[in-house]
Amino acid sequence: MSTETTSVIVMGGGLVGSVLALGLANHHIKVLVLEKTPPLMPEETGDGRTTAISYGSQQILDKLGLWSELASHAQPIEEIRVFEDGSAWTVDYQHQEIGPHPMGYIVENRLLRYHLQQHLEKNPFVTWLPSAYISSIQRLAHKVVVNFNSDQTFEALLLVGAEGRLSPSRQQSSIKTRTWDYGQTALVAHLHHAKPHNNTAWEVFMTTGPLAILPMLPCPETGQHRSGIVWGKPSLWDWNKASDADLASQIQNHFPFYGDLTLCSQRWVYPLSALTTSSFVDHRLALVGDSAHVVHPIAGQGLNLGWRDADIFTKQITHAHQLGLDIGSASVLDVYNKKRKADRRSVLLATDGINRLFGIDHPLFYFLRNSGFAIANNLPPLKRLLMRKAMGV
Repeated sequence: MSTETTSVIVMGGGLVGSVLALGLANHHIKVLVLEKTPPLMPEETGDGRTTAISYGSQQILDKLGLWSELASHAQPIEEIRVFEDGSAWTVDYQHQEIGPHPMGYIVENRLLRYHLQQHLEKNPFVTWLPSAYISSIQRLAHKVVVNFNSDQTFEALLLVGAEGRLSPSRQQSSIKTRTWDYGQTALVAHLHHAKPHNNTAWEVFMTTGPLAILPMLPCPETGQHRSGIVWGKPSLWDWNKASDADLASQIQNHFPFYGDLTLCSQRWVYPLSALTTSSFVDHRLALVGDSAHVVHPIAGQGLNLGWRDADIFTKQITHAHQLGLDIGSASVLDVYNKKRKADRRSVLLATDGINRLFGIDHPLFYFLRNSGFAIANNLPPLKRLLMRKAMGV
């Protein structure tokens, strides 16, 4: 059994692992990407989820040469409006307050994955192997060795764990994790609506969980107005009890300005939990994306946080490579670790705190929340700060 050599082995070719691999490859660093799932076909429906791509993440994708292909599939978000159920206060974020560009974009996950896959296949510095079965991972003193598909072996200077929240490469390391369950599930579905969404995303906070409605491009088959929903409810809630018409009616009660609503997709339900790690790195190992952190989807920040991991990691490894350093050394990886901790901490605290705060059904907290909305809406410097954070800039 012969052994092949590369510079970096990326475990997981999902949305974060693929972006990281392309970032390294575009700087002529050889990368092996091992993905357990088979190749994605363009007609596959995928998991139904959409991604809220922040302006900062759009810039990352543009650097990789991806955005020119994705732009026609991307629905701009020019305004975000947030309110609490039963409250007269609405916080209104408009993109003109920051600049001429949209605050973000909505793109279907399957399209993102497909275009990333195409770039991985074409890049001469990437070896992309889908349907890979990992036999063993060894992190030795000066290299890592990965055996897969029973008879293939690669060695590299560095291993990247990008497999997701159950990351095997993280589980085999000394990195500790802390997890907590929100006791919630999220319903994801697509809607047709009679009136246009005006490039606006809405989110209503309820004590039972948040409901977000995200603008999408018109339905390709019918041209009808279309949006996606992400709706959190307690885990005991049975999403199968309500008919499509009942769900549409409940959504319409919160967003009557969309006109008549109808569900136009199947329903997808996901449990909600959070995860954080003691470190982003271990001996010749770096974690990115959900392997290093899982956050509540309440603000749509999870994937954007992972892409910032990939961007900072790429910059650090590229710099070390140009200096002729060992890219898998502790000194190189420690810089990446230090640069990512503050961003992760702030996003985790914000998403976790908001979810818990709006889950408290008490008059005092209702008053405090409404006061917060009023302050945020009437203090332009604070409002712009919150907008920049959400936009990743």
